[in-house]
Amino acid sequence: MYLKKIKTVCLFTVFLCLTAMDAWAVQGQWGAFVYLFPKTGVSVDSSTLEALTEKIEQASAGFANDFTPQKGKTETVQFIRAVEYSLNGNPISEKPVGLIRAESINKKTLDQYADTLSKLAGEVYRVETRFAVTRQLNYTDAATLQRLKENAPKRGTGTEQPNAVVFPLSKTPAWWALTQEKRQSYFFGNPAQFGKDHLSHNGVGFKYINRIFRKLYHSRFIDQGQDFMTYFEFGDADAGTFDALLSGLRDDKRLNREWIYVEEKPIVRGKRVATSAEMLKP
Repeated sequence: MYLKKIKTVCLFTVFLCLTAMDAWAVQGQWGAFVYLFPKTGVSVDSSTLEALTEKIEQASAGFANDFTPQKGKTETVQFIRAVEYSLNGNPISEKPVGLIRAESINKKTLDQYADTLSKLAGEVYRVETRFAVTRQLNYTDAATLQRLKENAPKRGTGTEQPNAVVFPLSKTPAWWALTQEKRQSYFFGNPAQFGKDHLSHNGVGFKYINRIFRKLYHSRFIDQGQDFMTYFEFGDADAGTFDALLSGLRDDKRLNREWIYVEEKPIVRGKRVATSAEMLKP
């Protein structure tokens, strides 16, 4: 009974730290990422596009518009106009026109929303949807949680932080075969094992934590396309900061040995916009 009580208190403490760190990163908040790719040989005239965006706005009316984040809202939608699409730093020619990130505590709400979007846009766009969910942080400790709490950035509007990045990734089978203790060791500086310059995943992240808004969703066993969906927002002045963050994480020879176990998926870099019309405009 005593041990059970201690476990409950510990879990509650972790939850409080996570809540204080980012009040919007609700435990168990589902995310749907809806990609809209142009269909080969299909042209979209202005009248068709106008009618489609009106229907998308109607379908999205039950969600708070995340272009201007509202504290406490758990059902939100963010329209993103795609600018770049790449894999391992190499451009992919067939990029999406736009991407919609929707959130809800209720997975069925997102299932219905994604299904509606697929039916509305499916005639003129190839629609792909990825699902994931937030949960408490892994590979951390009390000191790390405190640093996160003290340094987590304030989230801005789409005007203040217009840049959005959606980065799916997976871990290799070799990673999941490691013990929890071994996996956690990669997230802390370990120069004795990995060399004097080793910063670790956490160490690289802390260099830029107060400049880049980040949200992590888990999708292993939920969506076969990836194990995680990572989402970032930042201002124009911090575009170079994000590039430095990504470069540091990818430095698997020196700074972050954990990345040898990472399988990157295509990254969308885009602009947050307030309407679906802005997202899809030619």
